[in-house]
Amino acid sequence: MQESKPFYCNPKHPNFNRRANHHDYTRPAKYLITFLKQPTTPALSEIVGYPPYVSYESAQTILTHVGNLIYTAIIKWLTIYPQIIVPAHAIMPDHVHICVEVTTRLPNGLSRAIGRLKGLISSAYHHSLPDAMRPADMQPLFTKGFNDRIAYDDEQWKNQIHYTRDNPRRYMLKKSIPDYMTRRWIVTMGDEQYMAKGNIFLLKQPHLFPVKFSRRFSDRESVEWMEGCKGMLHNGSIPVSPFIHSKEKELRQYAINEGFAIIRICTNGFAERESASGVEFNLMCEGRLLLIAPLNHKTQKEDLKYEYAQRLNKVAVDILKSFSSSQTGFIRPL
Repeated sequence: MQESKPFYCNPKHPNFNRRANHHDYTRPAKYLITFLKQPTTPALSEIVGYPPYVSYESAQTILTHVGNLIYTAIIKWLTIYPQIIVPAHAIMPDHVHICVEVTTRLPNGLSRAIGRLKGLISSAYHHSLPDAMRPADMQPLFTKGFNDRIAYDDEQWKNQIHYTRDNPRRYMLKKSIPDYMTRRWIVTMGDEQYMAKGNIFLLKQPHLFPVKFSRRFSDRESVEWMEGCKGMLHNGSIPVSPFIHSKEKELRQYAINEGFAIIRICTNGFAERESASGVEFNLMCEGRLLLIAPLNHKTQKEDLKYEYAQRLNKVAVDILKSFSSSQTGFIRPL
């Protein structure tokens, strides 16, 4: 199997509407584009489906009047920009996802192209209104700006396409179990506070254990550590860890594969509208995941230094002290 090669270097400043300063937005590239409707804009679609929501077909998108205008505008937009291919898109009730592949140089850049698409949609809606309801000036249907997630290699691009096609199913899952997917909690341990998302009841389980591998372990100690952790899993204990070291990640994967629950300490706070993705999304749907993070979200990506990794491991120990036996920790909904 040929190794997937990166398209570009990694981003340094992720934010919802911020462009990547290092990236040339006129060059061929692949993006997941997201833009949001204005609060006053009618719903773009209705998502309907039936449990258990296990495949794309589990949820269907019924486009509203505005949604149909968006679909038609995307087709028109592609004739204006022959440099662009759209392999997947999702018109959700309050936002739009579009997978955009720029195949040749885009003279005026991505922002101009996305602005043109949003303008086409707003114009089509404006002119579709009856004369008596049409305002004198055309009103934008979407909030200012858009989010782009650059695909840095083929694997990320495939994941973005899958994420877009899977959005309606994820939407129905979120609606069916809103407490797991959207509710956030404030976790207080002594003088420290953290934010949590997921199955908060995992903190109430009687047996929690920290997962921390030591670089000083010999080969024999490493094997014994792994077997001991697996034994605790099978005895009903819940692992708590940032899962940074490769051995810790190996144990996390074992727990996931064997159907166990985990509590993961996050390196950064939750961004606005952020939700679990990929494997963690499914784990959260199944009630097998709790994420615990700092209260504040940092938009600038930072390298994970040894000192901070140690602090994250200490949070895992504090959780055990506060919730496993003494129950001195406190939980309240945000």
